[in-house]
Amino acid sequence: MEMNSTNLLWFLAFVLLAGGNGFGGLFGGNRPIGPAPVTQSELNDAINNQTILSQLGQQNDLMLQTNNTNQINMIQGFNSIVQQLQNQTNVLSQQVSQLGYQLDNCCCSIKTQMLQDRLTDKTAEAVALQNKLDNRDQTQTILNNLGRFVAWAGSGAPAAGSVSG
Repeated sequence: MEMNSTNLLWFLAFVLLAGGNGFGGLFGGNRPIGPAPVTQSELNDAINNQTILSQLGQQNDLMLQTNNTNQINMIQGFNSIVQQLQNQTNVLSQQVSQLGYQLDNCCCSIKTQMLQDRLTDKTAEAVALQNKLDNRDQTQTILNNLGRFVAWAGSGAPAAGSVSG
C-alpha cells in the first residue's frame, strides 16, 4: 500500500480516533479506566500525613483533658473559697452578735452605774436637807428655850414662843 495524501489522511484520522489504547483520543485516549496507581512517594506522604493527623488528634485530646482537669481544679478552688467565705461570715456574725451582747451589758452597767450615782447624789442631798432641818429644829428649840430668859430688845415684846414671867 502506498502512502498518498488520501491514505495519509485516513491513517491520521484513525490514529486520532483510536489513540494509543482502545477507542482513541476522542473516546478516552490514554486515560486509564480505573484509579491511577499510587507511587511509593505518594504512599509515604499519605502515611506521614495520617501519622501527623493522629498525633494532632492525640494532642487535642490531651489538651481537652488537661483543660477539663484545670477547669475542675478551678471550680473546686472556687468552691473552697466560697466555703471559706461562708465560714468567715458565720464567724463574723457570731462575733458581731457577741459584741452586741457585750455592748448591751456594758450599756446596762453604765446605766445602772449612772442611776446608782444619781441615787447616791440624791441620798446625799436628802441627808444634807435632813441635817439642815435637824439644825433648824435644834436652833428653834434652842431659841425657844432661850427666849424665856431673854426679852426681845427691838420692840420690848418677848420673842415668839417665849413664856413671860
